[in-house]
Amino acid sequence: MILSALSYLIIPIYTLLFVRGTDWFTSNFSVIGSLEQQKKAFAAWGILISCTLYRMLFPLIDQAPFSQGRFRSVKKRRVCFSLLNLALLFLTAAIILPYIPSQFPVQAWLHIIFAFFSGVSLFFCLVFLIHSYYQNRPALFRTPMHILWSSFTVSLILLLISGIVNSALEILVTITACILTRQMYRKVFGV
Repeated sequence: MILSALSYLIIPIYTLLFVRGTDWFTSNFSVIGSLEQQKKAFAAWGILISCTLYRMLFPLIDQAPFSQGRFRSVKKRRVCFSLLNLALLFLTAAIILPYIPSQFPVQAWLHIIFAFFSGVSLFFCLVFLIHSYYQNRPALFRTPMHILWSSFTVSLILLLISGIVNSALEILVTITACILTRQMYRKVFGV
């Protein structure tokens, strides 16, 4: 119940409230989070999303077909856990480092790198994970596979149109990651 509330309601609403009053196509979470009145909200968003995703993805990786039985692959399991941990580590670093290019250019540059690789690491973690479940039970995991690649396609289009990682793209990735992870969790664990 709590995971559903966080994934379907609290995180999406919090994310939308975080960016309210800004232009979704010319701004992004880094710029908004660097505003003095938004720093705590940005940190809270990072903690909320990190804890929620980790709470669901860790057991999903542990129970994935590449972690069990005849499909067991220690390498794939290790890679998936590493990608999850890197995504959370990079997100934490991006939230901690200030994005104020005029005052702290090196920290701002590192912030951008960490934020980018956080999203990339999470995406590849989800690709490995969902693909593993899909190979084992295609009918059950067809929808998550479609959601993952549809989200990727829309994200790529948003990136190509605007030329930057903007709030619209970050909102899409945040909400999709939460809903997709929750659906996977429910399909695997039945709760």
